[in-house]
Amino acid sequence: MKIALTDLGSNTVRMSVYDVDEEKKFQMLFSEKQMAGLASYIDKGLLSAEGIDKACQVLQGFQWLLRQFDMTEMKVFATASLRNIDNTAEAVAAIRDRTGLEVDVISGETEARLDYYGAMLDSGIRDGSMFDIGGGSTEIVSVRQGIIQSAQSLPVGSLNLFNRFVTRIWPGRREMEKMERYIRKNLDRASLPEKADQVCGIGGTARAVLKIANAHFGKEADNRTLTGKELRETVKILTDRESEARRLILKCCPDRAHTILPGAMMMENVCDKLCAGGLYISKYGVREGYLCHKLLQDGT
Repeated sequence: MKIALTDLGSNTVRMSVYDVDEEKKFQMLFSEKQMAGLASYIDKGLLSAEGIDKACQVLQGFQWLLRQFDMTEMKVFATASLRNIDNTAEAVAAIRDRTGLEVDVISGETEARLDYYGAMLDSGIRDGSMFDIGGGSTEIVSVRQGIIQSAQSLPVGSLNLFNRFVTRIWPGRREMEKMERYIRKNLDRASLPEKADQVCGIGGTARAVLKIANAHFGKEADNRTLTGKELRETVKILTDRESEARRLILKCCPDRAHTILPGAMMMENVCDKLCAGGLYISKYGVREGYLCHKLLQDGT
């Protein structure tokens, strides 16, 4: 059977279509994403009518695409984009009325757990920590012997950092200093796990930073590991904002030109807190966790 699953995120809305066999093993057939930037439409805790319109437009575009493949059903879940607003019920109802889609708004802890379940499919990490830096939040999970010890969500992500501190496309020096202090303040307040030898990065920010590092260090495109030194050098190149940074961003992740610096700064600080060894970047994450532990376990 084929399953279309869409993650309605704060920065990116991504639909993935999977082919699932009788043993519930899956293969991704294709994926489509739109940089909707829903966190930019939040004012005084409310997702604006324009933001709801944007979400509906993207979802309706995905529905049109599915119809070209004779598919009619799409499952949708939302993370911080609809979780961290005061008019969640209104937004969910408006999307349902206009698209016919019921959006499952998952909690921060659930998102963190699903991140782990997804990443386990290719990382195999049973002892260590995982993080997922999204547009509107960062999820952190600690595992021991394959059992989740803690799962939490911090209301700090690449897009809301950009919206809070950056006035142009790239942050200036003072803006980066303010952002750095804000990131550290939030991490110091969090109950983070102890440093671990095995740490896994999940999500678009981590994958974008990995692409940039692979390009800069001349590594194979399918390399999925980073050392702490390589991460720090990569972030330094980006925050120096010289021509090399522009070249790498335009080559590797042009759609993240405005959020990659805040995201990379968050990633470096998170890894300073969590990493005692190397870093593995998973190709899977919350969507695959949702697929395997919410849809397929429920017999969908």
